[in-house]
Amino acid sequence: MKRAPLACALVVGSGLALAALGGCVTTAAIARPHRVSLPLLAGAAAADLLVVGLLASQAQDFSAGASIAAAAAVTVSDVGVGCILGACGALRP
Repeated sequence: MKRAPLACALVVGSGLALAALGGCVTTAAIARPHRVSLPLLAGAAAADLLVVGLLASQAQDFSAGASIAAAAAVTVSDVGVGCILGACGALRP
């Protein structure tokens, strides 16, 4: 269970591009296939929003709206890929 946050922290701490940074949900799905809990899923999505939003806000020509839009776009795509890999099993009844 502790591998997914660790892998996400390593990716976030390495200073890669925005697309590579928004991968916490996908990382959780790879680390714990079909066993991702709801709190882990929510935390990974929140980490994606926070990290990508903060990095996008540091871009020279990004406005606040553009930073929020970039964070939302990366998070939605990451959740989609993570769900394909089995991270959204916690959302099923």
